[in-house]
Amino acid sequence: MKKQCRPLLFIIINIVTIFNLLCYTSIRSMWSGIIRYTIEPMPYILLIIIAFCALLHTLLTINRKYPVFFAGVFVIVNLFFLALNGFIISLTLDASMYFIREFLYSGAFLLVIDIIFWAITSLYKHAIFQKKWFPTVLFLSLLISGFFIQYDFVLYNSIDCTPAVYAVENTYQIVFTTKAKGTGWVTIDGIEYNDTYAGYRKTEDTVHKIIVPMAALDNAGEYTIHTRSMLLRGPFCALQGETISKTYRWRGVNPEDGLNYYVLSDTHNTQKSPYAAGTFFGDSLDFLISCGDNASWLDREDDLTQMLRLAGNITNGEVPVIYARGNHETKGVVADEYYKYVGANGEDFYYTFRIKNVWGIVLDIGEDHRDGYQEYYGTAKFNAYRRAQTEFLDEVLENAEYEFDAQGVDYRIAVCHIPLTVKYTNDHAGAYKDAWIKRLNKMKLTVLFGGHVHQLWYIDDAFEDGATLTLSPHYSGSTENNSSRIMTNADFPAILVSRRSIGQLLTYPEKVFDDGFWGLAVTSNGKTTTMRYTNEDHMLLKNITCPWYEGIDYGSKIVIENAE
Repeated sequence: MKKQCRPLLFIIINIVTIFNLLCYTSIRSMWSGIIRYTIEPMPYILLIIIAFCALLHTLLTINRKYPVFFAGVFVIVNLFFLALNGFIISLTLDASMYFIREFLYSGAFLLVIDIIFWAITSLYKHAIFQKKWFPTVLFLSLLISGFFIQYDFVLYNSIDCTPAVYAVENTYQIVFTTKAKGTGWVTIDGIEYNDTYAGYRKTEDTVHKIIVPMAALDNAGEYTIHTRSMLLRGPFCALQGETISKTYRWRGVNPEDGLNYYVLSDTHNTQKSPYAAGTFFGDSLDFLISCGDNASWLDREDDLTQMLRLAGNITNGEVPVIYARGNHETKGVVADEYYKYVGANGEDFYYTFRIKNVWGIVLDIGEDHRDGYQEYYGTAKFNAYRRAQTEFLDEVLENAEYEFDAQGVDYRIAVCHIPLTVKYTNDHAGAYKDAWIKRLNKMKLTVLFGGHVHQLWYIDDAFEDGATLTLSPHYSGSTENNSSRIMTNADFPAILVSRRSIGQLLTYPEKVFDDGFWGLAVTSNGKTTTMRYTNEDHMLLKNITCPWYEGIDYGSKIVIENAE
């Protein structure tokens, strides 16, 4: 007879093995790091190993057999996975909320299975199993449960969040989500605008994007969103829930007393601090701009709605929102659904917009590495996407009288997540940046807003064209690993807007959790534009520092002349 180890020790090993399995599956988005240093199948080989160990341990525990040999082998396996999981998590702390969430989902699933299993195996001799009605009750319970799961049946419906109203071209895109799948529409002055597909109201989504004319909403001063859940839809009949409606006032943009708008970026699944910062102007806010990366990647609907919820909470659905996609929002299982939740031109994230006297252009570099980079596993085709935008810029120039030179336009801005007016020494998108800048220079832009680097930079167009910009020790706190950038030939300044820290200098580390954020409050009086960095407590950054040249400080605000 093989030597057996103590039951308690084996149960502890079993718990640790399951914990390692949950941890390893929860960090699956970071398995690419394993592939980088081993072979492509390695993450899945490791998954099979830890899953097999967890399953075998569970079976041995159930059968009350505890061979010492297995205990010794599995202790070694668990030590390896504890080290592996800990190492990967330590390198990606900013994604810890994703890991925790996936761990809890997987843990809850296993817990439910465990409870059901032990309940059945412990009660199979109980008298209740001898009752004649028990098989019927069990059958009906399983049937009802399967029905709800099979048909995604949700009895209770509600509007999940305050709508965001995105400005795209000469339309507003009103976006909101609901608890249950169903139809969605908007009424303005008695006119109905629907979320449709080829003439049919969409019924199988919980997100609704309704496009309305700008003039209609600006003139009405309010709008009402409606939704009706689709409990069961058949080819010729349907079971529907009640219609839920909610009315919102619309303030829109009022340029008569100047412009007040707020710009944020790189919030990465945080809500509280960016929201607090974004409310700087209160009811005086004319519009909100996001430069992207509001989510770290898009695996679930909660990730898809990060920008929507933040924009709705800041604006109360009362003023326009301008959105530019971040490179992180190209990643994840449901990334190709993102256009439904934010402002977009069809499925593309580049477009122009016109709100009252303000004209703007939104561009999208896409990812920040070459298309063949291993993290994209053959899916990235951004060069073609960028070429299409170069053609789009040419079309904007050809139609200048309807775009930036249109009657009534006297203020022009641009938005792009990845900075355009500087580029890396070996920038894979450098040629596109140069081509775009050449065209943007003709559009009379006052300023370009961006993010991506998680720093607060003012990139003055007065810096010498082609100059190499290396972070100064005063700014970075070090003379090592200060990556250089090169100025493009931009005729307009750019400003990068957000950082999660207590200050601008890199000696202040960026915060992992939702407890600090800097955004940009912008005002324009028609002649000049004033930009101030503000935090979640509405405090101003008092000493805005030039990252590259010591001795250049802007005080608490940067003032630039509006382009004419």
